[in-house]
Amino acid sequence: MFKLCKNSFTLILLIFLACSCSNTETSYLVELCVVKERGDQSLYLLSDEGHILYPSSSLDSEKYVAGQRFRVTYIKMEGGASLSKDEAVIDIKYMLPVLIKDAVSAKDFTDKNINDPIWLVSQPWPGGGYLNFEFVFGLTDTAVKHGIYLVQDSLVHKSNMYKIYLTFGHDANKDASSAMGTALASFPLNSITDIQRADSLIIYVLEGTKEQIYKLVVTDEFKSGN
Repeated sequence: MFKLCKNSFTLILLIFLACSCSNTETSYLVELCVVKERGDQSLYLLSDEGHILYPSSSLDSEKYVAGQRFRVTYIKMEGGASLSKDEAVIDIKYMLPVLIKDAVSAKDFTDKNINDPIWLVSQPWPGGGYLNFEFVFGLTDTAVKHGIYLVQDSLVHKSNMYKIYLTFGHDANKDASSAMGTALASFPLNSITDIQRADSLIIYVLEGTKEQIYKLVVTDEFKSGN
């Protein structure tokens, strides 16, 4: 799990259990979710797909708070006849913490290194009001705080198209990086300046020694923030 701090996090060895579970009789589901609070102060999970998930064992309010984000691996429980089609009671198997941070402007981002290697597992995607990244990076000392950033470089208007240029970067804080860990980060879409005007996002990522470029068309999902 992560130990979050203001601008960085500590990875306590995330050997990612991507639900390669051995139970052949059970259907495991995996969704990105945000912790929400009901009127009686009990907690539930709202997935990026709009599913309302009620844990069969209540979430500990001393450990979980509204607004936290997780990748949740779960099983739907039988029953729940009074629930709507978008609601379910679930048995949680794993909750992988997701780092939440705002995108930052390049002009405000100085004296920080974001040139340590990081590898994306898949192309970034919108969901839940966030731009989401799943990535792999090197780590050795779990006490070292690694920094993960999304830096907004510019908005360029060319040929009647607006493109936002960003850099997804990693600061290993001099960690020797002999082992690999997998993690997730989500950046609120509304923290990307001019997202409403943009036609596309151009995201640069230093993967190993090679800079990769990811191009995303800005759809209504980006602009609605859902």
